[in-house]
Amino acid sequence: MNRILKGLIAASLACSAPAFADEYFAVTPSGATEMLFGEQSAEVVGKLSAKCIDAGWSVTSSTGTEVVCEAPMNFGQSLMGTLLMGNSYSTPPRRFFKYMVSTVSGISRVQASGWMELQMAFGQMRRTDFAGPEFHNSAMNFLAAAGGKLPKGTTFPNHAVLGVGFEPVTLGKATQMRVTSIQDGSAAAAAGIQVGDIVTSIAQKRLKGGDDILDATAKAAKNPTYPIELLRGGKAIKLTMNRAFRPTYEETVVAQAAAPVAVAVTNTQPISIADELSKLAKLKTDGLITQAEFDDQKAKLLAR
Repeated sequence: MNRILKGLIAASLACSAPAFADEYFAVTPSGATEMLFGEQSAEVVGKLSAKCIDAGWSVTSSTGTEVVCEAPMNFGQSLMGTLLMGNSYSTPPRRFFKYMVSTVSGISRVQASGWMELQMAFGQMRRTDFAGPEFHNSAMNFLAAAGGKLPKGTTFPNHAVLGVGFEPVTLGKATQMRVTSIQDGSAAAAAGIQVGDIVTSIAQKRLKGGDDILDATAKAAKNPTYPIELLRGGKAIKLTMNRAFRPTYEETVVAQAAAPVAVAVTNTQPISIADELSKLAKLKTDGLITQAEFDDQKAKLLAR
């Protein structure tokens, strides 16, 4: 198998969603795939575990400083994983994501990693670690959705910024992006983009959905100006945008005050939030509790 094909397969397997990008989006000062949380490690572990469960993943292990989740693979992903790592005698590949939590002065740093593994015919394990912008961008989106914040000093050198808000709209069989807001002083405002415009192309990259925006803005970052095509009132319009970049991220994460915890002496071992969430997810899967009951109990656990 040639190197290009291997790279494409690895990229598709590294993402938790089909969001490809050829360039790193948010580049942290350390260069690592990481975000910060204002809570103690135990609470952050609970948030990450809940996010894994919400994504339909399984929490395979958790401690006070680490969460490992297994993300299911569809038939196509499993087939590509076998082509990349195994053969017809190997077990189906499995995909894992790990989140390491370290807390200093009330601020928790979470670093993400991921890998795929399978077992060969004679019991030997093969493992491929995920890396590159596809994995990085997907993992950073996951951490942000769990409540993480970018480290101060994070830069965005590889993607142009338009300065607009988007929402997906369906036009026939295609999904396009409609402008919902425009930032004052932004490149979009200077170019004359209006709320309600439907953007169909950025830097000659056709948009078929939100997953194409990262690739399009990466292309837009290559030159001082770039074209943008849109629909306004059903009429096709082409504008020229001046390239602009997001400023360096300067916000500082503030540690949240820990809620007072009542201490009780018992003879039983404490159950972690991640374990309780896993048990709740099992009850929901078995049909013993409803989705509403699951959401209510999950909210109470995370509020502890």
